[in-house]
Amino acid sequence: MFENNYMLRYLLSAFIILLASQVALATHNRAGQISVRQVGDCTQSLTIEATIITYTKASSRPADRDTLTICWGDGNCQRVLRNNGPGNPPDGELLENDTKFNIYIAEHTYAARGTYVISMTDPNRNGGILNVNFPNSEQIRFHIQTTYTIPNPQFQGCNDTPVLLQPPIDIGCVGQIFTHNPNAYDVDGDSLSYHFITPLQEVGQVVPNYFFPNMINSGSNNQITIDEVTGDIVWNAPQKPGEYNLAMIIVSHRDGEPIDTVVRDMQILIEDCANQPPIVETAYDEICVIAGEVIELPVTVTAPAFEDKQLVRLTALGGPFEVDISPATFLPNDNSFQADPLTKTFRWETQCEHISDQYYSVVFRGVDNWFGDTTGLATLKTLRIKVIGPPPENLDVEAGSGQVELFWDNPYVCDMTLDDGFRGFIVWRREGGNPPPIDTCAPELIGYTQLNFDPTPTIVDGRYYFLDDQVERGRNYCYRVTAQFSRITETGNYIYNLVESLPSDEVCVQLNRDIPLITKVDVETTSASEGTIGVCWTKPKAEDLDTVMNPGPYTYEVLRATGITEDDADFFPINISFTSETFAGANDTCFTDMGLNTLAEAYTYKINFYVGGGNVPLGSTNPASSVFLTVAPTDEANVLSWSEMVPWENDEYTILRQNDQGEFEELATVSAQNYRDEGLTNGQEYCYKIRSSGSYRVDGVPSPLINHSQIACQTPFDNVPPCPPELVVDDICDDNVDCTQIDLLVNQLDWTNPNETCEDTDDVASYNIYYSPTQDGEFTLIGMTNDANDNFFDHQPGESIAGCYAVTALDGLGNESQRSNIVCVENCPIYDLPNAFTPNGDGQNDVFVPYPYCFVAEVEFKVFNRWGQVVYETSDPSLNWNGDNLRGEQLADGTYYYTCRVFAQTVDGIVPLEEELSGYIELIRSTR
Repeated sequence: MFENNYMLRYLLSAFIILLASQVALATHNRAGQISVRQVGDCTQSLTIEATIITYTKASSRPADRDTLTICWGDGNCQRVLRNNGPGNPPDGELLENDTKFNIYIAEHTYAARGTYVISMTDPNRNGGILNVNFPNSEQIRFHIQTTYTIPNPQFQGCNDTPVLLQPPIDIGCVGQIFTHNPNAYDVDGDSLSYHFITPLQEVGQVVPNYFFPNMINSGSNNQITIDEVTGDIVWNAPQKPGEYNLAMIIVSHRDGEPIDTVVRDMQILIEDCANQPPIVETAYDEICVIAGEVIELPVTVTAPAFEDKQLVRLTALGGPFEVDISPATFLPNDNSFQADPLTKTFRWETQCEHISDQYYSVVFRGVDNWFGDTTGLATLKTLRIKVIGPPPENLDVEAGSGQVELFWDNPYVCDMTLDDGFRGFIVWRREGGNPPPIDTCAPELIGYTQLNFDPTPTIVDGRYYFLDDQVERGRNYCYRVTAQFSRITETGNYIYNLVESLPSDEVCVQLNRDIPLITKVDVETTSASEGTIGVCWTKPKAEDLDTVMNPGPYTYEVLRATGITEDDADFFPINISFTSETFAGANDTCFTDMGLNTLAEAYTYKINFYVGGGNVPLGSTNPASSVFLTVAPTDEANVLSWSEMVPWENDEYTILRQNDQGEFEELATVSAQNYRDEGLTNGQEYCYKIRSSGSYRVDGVPSPLINHSQIACQTPFDNVPPCPPELVVDDICDDNVDCTQIDLLVNQLDWTNPNETCEDTDDVASYNIYYSPTQDGEFTLIGMTNDANDNFFDHQPGESIAGCYAVTALDGLGNESQRSNIVCVENCPIYDLPNAFTPNGDGQNDVFVPYPYCFVAEVEFKVFNRWGQVVYETSDPSLNWNGDNLRGEQLADGTYYYTCRVFAQTVDGIVPLEEELSGYIELIRSTR
């Protein structure tokens, strides 16, 4: 029996050794990623399909996987068979460079919507990777994952992760620029961003001993970057031959919010070769086209070195080849190596279904045959294509009484059904002036107001139609129309990823002037009680007012409101009116409003217009206010700001400042409504007023319209605090700290002098020092220094050195800066326990106590006998165990076990240390 057991153990050990040797040789995974798509109607189904793609070392047959385990992020995992290859499983597809391409596809149904981490972990990477735990990369697990969201279809629609069309294995040469692009395509039209990460070996755990490729023989000539928008990877340039791995995340954003993250782990093979990479040339790097236009673009690849010996191959991958309707072509369709230069033609007949707010990427790959008949050095060239919706055509506008009607062509060229993405039209409006330029690639309508939020189109008399009844008489309005498209759920109920077409041509219209227009609200006198304002208005336009239907007499009634307002309830008649029996006598009118507090208030006016002697006005002007100026004093400067509300457009403002003779001189002209007057003398008063200049941009109305604010005065003074210092705190934890000597528990503060470090500060006179014992606590003043060059301070918090500090600088007038950077100091807790004590009353080692210990607030200390029973416990960090049990009875000699959870005082409060102490204690009473 003994011999049989011995033989069994021997065979088992031999088997383990053999298995370990096979695992050590089983180098395997080079690269891979996981993509996910929803299955069925996404508004109802919670089923997804995940595709694992791996690239493995073909010669590593012992580690070849005909099945993999996928974990779904909800506690469930399952085995998945390989789906590709001549006889799958167990075969994959053999590629060049000793690489096998493997696909594993599985479905899973979740219990609820949410975000899940879908992952696959394999025991082995391939061996010899220079930047992964070198030289034992085969001992590091290969892990890929995708964080996937099953969205709420009511608000977010359906969701598929992007697919990565460019294989993740490429070859480069030492000293030559290496380029790559994962070529991600998102069928949902979500925006994508690209970022490097450290490769993973399981969920949330990065691989050990990883270095980014440019850190191998690092230097200024060895840099690697990724374009977060396009995904272009440029390594300029590798310095050592070998295999490198690089990981990245591709983040999907929908309506500005991230929803998915795909991790790709890729491999780069760098050879020590004299070759130079091929050159791929196109006429463009980026194209914007209107849906329906045809892109026809020649692409050429050449081999810059050894032209007479090298052949080249040119291929293309990208979103335009993946679309269901009118996919792109790259012809001739011959992917063999050929003599250079080799030219092919990329052709894409874009359609309305291709309209997207995101760019399509096409990656052209040129490769030479430097390393043999099937492979060589490659160069990738990315072409980005944006397909824009065409503009609505033939916009017409018709002005009526207080309304504007808009008409444009029906059908619209991309007037598809809602299921195909067309939603309708958005109408935009602005007031007069020159139209701002439109960017064809990003057609944002700057300066326009969106008039409708429901794009559902209306048809009147066979044309698309919109009624704008939120207009004011006498104003000049300009309009554009855009078509709106979106992605849509399978049921057609929910939309996402909205995109606007190019806008229509702009059409402008002048509304009828059958009421007066205010043209002047000018502060003529500034006073707290005797201020005056000049108010003027123009008469209605004769051809716009039907005097037969609206006979005389004609009356103008002036209404005034205090402040800047358009609320009708704020306006009151001021017993000023002007009447003419005939329209010819109802001329442009001006009057001076007196007895006002123009020093402290703005005033707003409007004019009621009555016809036929009635008591109900035919209409009223739009309200117009005076310009009101505010001046805020500061150090050697005054900051001016002003406001108004007028129905015309003010194009510029002239700042006038009073000189020593009491006259106002022009200081500056600006378009914004603020100005900073600098270089002034503190303590001296300066007075200002603003002159505005604007226009209705309407024929027959005076232009420019000139108006003034009240006079406002201020005296600048120094109220500007200094720049804050930069703080450094030197704690004592790096030294041999002794907590028993409280007077040595000192934090040393050192900060910069802003007089020397900040060009805007030269008047620091003192400093305030602030302290908070916790990170989120309130800071209290603990000290100050009265010399700008005295920038050191020692602080003894007490029995703890934990706390946070900040310093402020003050000038001679007491202006205090913002706080410096906050520096927090942590305690460095020490807590060591002996393994024996002798509670025999001899006065030596009678009590079990820690030594040494520092900065410990409390403990959870428990002592167990050999049967696991608790015989003693305390929260006192000093312990002071005298060998008695919880009932006060002496415990027998022997070995006892303890656990001790230690809680330290920190800037976050009292928190447990990560490591829980445990061990044994020899209790010895008798001497032997």
